[in-house]
Amino acid sequence: MIRYPNIIFLGAPGSGKGTVAKQLVDKYGYLHLSAGDIFRQTLNQNTPLAEEVNEYIKQGKLVPDNVTNNMMKQYIISAINNNEHFILDGYPRTIDQAEFLKTICDIDLVVYLDISEDLATKRIIGRRNCPKCGEIYNIYFKKPIKDNICDKCNTVLSQRKDDNQIVAKTRFQTYQSATSPLINYYQQQNKLASIKANNDTNVFAKTCSLIEK
Repeated sequence: MIRYPNIIFLGAPGSGKGTVAKQLVDKYGYLHLSAGDIFRQTLNQNTPLAEEVNEYIKQGKLVPDNVTNNMMKQYIISAINNNEHFILDGYPRTIDQAEFLKTICDIDLVVYLDISEDLATKRIIGRRNCPKCGEIYNIYFKKPIKDNICDKCNTVLSQRKDDNQIVAKTRFQTYQSATSPLINYYQQQNKLASIKANNDTNVFAKTCSLIEK
C-alpha cells in the first residue's frame, strides 16, 4: 500500500480547504477529518456540549482548545489504528492545538491556502451545500444549472446559518489573530507549502504534486 503523507490544510474560512480535500479523497482515498463537520455532528447530538459548541460557532468564534482537542483526538487515533492517511481541515487552529496534535501523531505536510479577505468573504456568503450528496456550490463562482437545485441529485440546496457577512468577517479576523501564527510554526519545521488560493483547480494540481513527490 502506498504511504501518502498525512496533511494539514491551513487557510482562512473560504480558502477552499473543504473543496480541495474532497478532490483528494476521490483521487487518493484520503480520510477527510473536517473539524467543522465534526462540530456539526456534535451539534446534532442534543447535549450540553452541543449547546456550548453552537454558541461559539454562531458567533464565528473558536471553540476552546480542550473541547476541540478531545473531539478531534478520537477521530485521529481511529485513523491511525486503521492505517488510514488523513487530511486535517480546520484543525489545528492554534499553537496550543498544534502542540497537542504532536503528542498523538506525526504530520508530514502542511498546505497553506493564501487568500484575500474579500475573496474569502464572497466564497463564504455565496456558498450553498447539497444536504443529500454533499456537493458544494457558490452563487458567485459555481452556480448550479437550476437555481438552488443540485445538479447531481436534484435536491434543494441549503445555506449554513453561519455563512453570512457579519460572521464571515468575524471568522476571518479570528483566523488572522489565532491561526495565522501556525504558518510560522510549521514553516520553522520545514513542513509548510504555500499556495495562492485564487483557483481551486490550481490548488488541487499543486497539492497533488506535493503529495506525489
